Amino acid sequence: MDPFGQVWESSRTNAFSWGYAATLYAGVGVLIVLSVIQRDAFRRTLKAIAIFGLAIIATQWSASEIEEKWRIRREWADAHPAEMTQEGYMGLTVDGANRSLGPLIYGFQAFLLFCVVAIALFVIRAMMFQRPVDSPIEATPEDEAKVAADLSASDNPYHPPAEST
Repeated sequence: MDPFGQVWESSRTNAFSWGYAATLYAGVGVLIVLSVIQRDAFRRTLKAIAIFGLAIIATQWSASEIEEKWRIRREWADAHPAEMTQEGYMGLTVDGANRSLGPLIYGFQAFLLFCVVAIALFVIRAMMFQRPVDSPIEATPEDEAKVAADLSASDNPYHPPAEST
């Protein structure tokens, strides 16, 4: 592997590489903790704020990581121009374009991850706290006879007319 290829691979992990993953893990943890809040409106508002805020933080961390990768590679290329190939220069150009689009993509991925986790937690909460619904009770013949007698004697104009039997 050429020296620039080694720098290229070694710069993938840098001083900012831990931040994006830590933001994702912390975000999932925050969403889980927010799921225990009892009041629906308050819980949902805090989750929406957390999702947007954490997506912005994840975008910032990914931008820092990508910028640091690009800086390491650019400084090496500037210090060793004789060892650079045309392919290396093309790689730096593409990597420079990644500086603007990369954070946006990583931020959107984080946003989607947080939304999926929030929806999954909503479904789990709904399944855990769902009230059982009793099946409807069948009317007995005595109940039907009592209701029919009450309807025929009712003075309420909103009752349907009594059926003659």
